[in-house]
Amino acid sequence: MANTVNQAMQSDAQSLVDDSPDYVKQVSALAETHELSASEDIVSTSGIKLVASGTRIDPRLREKLLGHRLSGMTLEKSLAITHGVSAETLTSDIGRLIDNDPWFKQLMAKSGDPGAMRHGVSRLKLPHEILFRLTIAREQRPGLYQHTLNVTFISHYLALRSNLKPAAIDHLLVAALCHDLGELYIDPEILEPGHKINDDERRFIYVHPITGWLIIKELPGIDPETSKAVIQHQERLDGSGYPFALKAEEISIAGRILAAADISTSIMSRFNDHRRLSTLLRLNDNKYDRKVVDLLLEAIIQKELPHVKLENDSLRKRLTGFAQLFEGWSRLRVDSATAQCAPVVFLTDRIYNLRTVLLASGFDPDSLDVPLQLAEEDAIIAAELTTISDELHYQLLELKHEIERHTLDWENALDPIAAVAFNDWRRQLIDCTQY
Repeated sequence: MANTVNQAMQSDAQSLVDDSPDYVKQVSALAETHELSASEDIVSTSGIKLVASGTRIDPRLREKLLGHRLSGMTLEKSLAITHGVSAETLTSDIGRLIDNDPWFKQLMAKSGDPGAMRHGVSRLKLPHEILFRLTIAREQRPGLYQHTLNVTFISHYLALRSNLKPAAIDHLLVAALCHDLGELYIDPEILEPGHKINDDERRFIYVHPITGWLIIKELPGIDPETSKAVIQHQERLDGSGYPFALKAEEISIAGRILAAADISTSIMSRFNDHRRLSTLLRLNDNKYDRKVVDLLLEAIIQKELPHVKLENDSLRKRLTGFAQLFEGWSRLRVDSATAQCAPVVFLTDRIYNLRTVLLASGFDPDSLDVPLQLAEEDAIIAAELTTISDELHYQLLELKHEIERHTLDWENALDPIAAVAFNDWRRQLIDCTQY
């Protein structure tokens, strides 16, 4: 999609690959715990030879590297590392995950091929450049490495249950191992839990699938389906994903599996609650492949639900805000001055899908008293309603960010009357996501 937004995102991604001081710092820090040596000359982007082939990278040379602009694409080709990630260590790490996680044991048992689930990555022939980056993740970004292993395992389960051919499964496993390598090029502080991401930082989040695609797409032995899945892993069937807002059949089966595995891993990392995972997957069935989601749902471990204390007043305030936002949108849709303006047309499906999902979950935003009363009396309903509220809040935040990404495309398309009406609703959206 050749528009202003996508061109800017691709430019940002290419800039990160060409010159990423954050990535170079992580490579330099790795030399403190692992032996690094130059397997070929290391040259700066200005053509200066910084390190000769065969030289061990000591503290003095690390400082020299940090003082120059280096291409991230150069380092993996130029550095040899001892005790790095390999297909064997990946297999061992995944084995430990299975041994320590009851859900992973259940997924393995349901996969139809437990041996492949435990040892499948051992047969992968991964390029040195990928193994090098995975070593960086393991040593410098352990949370990212753990996430990668989890996504790879869940993707493998879904691939087996989806009856993909062996070659397609291997391509998907490589994509799962690579899907978030683009995050290595982002300042780690931006991704720290609790960090409030500003608009300038958020653009780096949005381009990380493109960054990952750029760094693997031309590596030897990487199938085009692998790089396609990497760039698609944040796309959603309803078009609300990024970087290219693809829809439905535009997203490959590998991309769909990877998206579901990625979000499932993120939810479990945040909440460690299978019931919440089940609720959120069902609430988002318009975003993810239904067959893939069903395969996850049938393997959910249902535990006894603890009593949930319903914060009635705060929940009512939040739900009332949601209801008013939907009402305001309805007025925009029927107003002849705004009904056909670019942002209203663009967002129509988003709002419709949100409301449809809410209604399908049993929550009518126009009638709050009944679900709140039921939630007071039933812990399961209380948990589901709280989860629905949290998820809607999250999706509205994403919607706000999506509007921000398209502002440049829209600013010249709105006439003054439509601009005032739409911006009034947009302020309502911002207010709605504050609490």
